[in-house]
Amino acid sequence: MNNKLPIGVIFLDALSLPYKHYRLLLKVGLPLIITWVLFAFNNPFSPSLDGNVTHFAISLSLGIAFFLCLVIAIIGCHRIFLLGESVVEKSGLINWTGNEFKYIGWWIYIGLCAAIIAFPIMFIVIPIMSTFLESFFYNRTILNIIGALINIPLIYIISRWSLVLPSSAIDIHGKSLSWSWELTEGNGWRLTLLIGFLPILFDTIFNLLPAFDSILSIVFYTTLWLIIGVVEVGLLSLSYKFLINKE
Repeated sequence: MNNKLPIGVIFLDALSLPYKHYRLLLKVGLPLIITWVLFAFNNPFSPSLDGNVTHFAISLSLGIAFFLCLVIAIIGCHRIFLLGESVVEKSGLINWTGNEFKYIGWWIYIGLCAAIIAFPIMFIVIPIMSTFLESFFYNRTILNIIGALINIPLIYIISRWSLVLPSSAIDIHGKSLSWSWELTEGNGWRLTLLIGFLPILFDTIFNLLPAFDSILSIVFYTTLWLIIGVVEVGLLSLSYKFLINKE
């Protein structure tokens, strides 16, 4: 049985998901968009409001609400892509499934494990390599590309652990990082390419572009990252669906 991830098919399918499910994606994403707008207008970093307890409390509340809405939106996307539109159509605007804290727990756990692995890379390897490379390369583009390539081994590990996320989003629990690692056996680099390509590409491009502070540019970049985020969740969901069906 061929259980190799079809990179091209999955990538093209994931790119079509924002258009294919735009109506329900707007539904699950609306609370996130609203809290983001409120948080942005509240401007928690305004120097004129330093020391304002009320302003800090509002900012903190909006920040927590934004994070929870983000998790709800991501889980909603997973459920649309893996369980079908009818699951979300029957739910309310803010659909608390009960899996949110489990999902957050896996996020934190994967993040902590990745941070432990990344520590020597961030504080030993990268500074040494940056000093070495800057003596040979003065082109910012080349340095950004090399910096992105250094992170690939870490993205590989995170990618192979990440299938516990869609699993918990659709109420399948009892899985572990070792289960995800075994499930992705033979597909590690394929999954790394699927999950890591878009963030690395756009992050590198955005780092090379001049910074703009206009409202229009902020809305544009935010909208673009939201679309990329939906595609990323789609890539993870479709990869999970393919591999779990081959298990």
